Amino acid sequence: MACEIVVDAGAQSIALRGELTIYTVGEIRIRLLDVMAMTDKIDIDLGGVAEIDTAGLQLMLLAKRKPGKEVTFTHHSAVVLHLVDMASVGLMLGDPLVISAGGMAQTAGN
Repeated sequence: MACEIVVDAGAQSIALRGELTIYTVGEIRIRLLDVMAMTDKIDIDLGGVAEIDTAGLQLMLLAKRKPGKEVTFTHHSAVVLHLVDMASVGLMLGDPLVISAGGMAQTAGN
């Protein structure tokens, strides 16, 4: 399964759907850089991410560190939350996440 990228230029947001894995991050990175070149602030909706691996997580971390850009990840899917929790990178990503009593991270407000 590939990753579909839905760009909403008016809202300065992107929605990712499908895989965010080693097999798709190259294409996603190029598209993400194109969108980031047009704006200094972007929201990336991860609600449709069905699969993620460490390459996808690395792309998320790189996007957050892009100089002069404000990147916010929203609506984290369960698989994204699980990997963020396992890798203990929630603080590095800086997005509002809440760890439930069962140990599973959830996005704040969702």
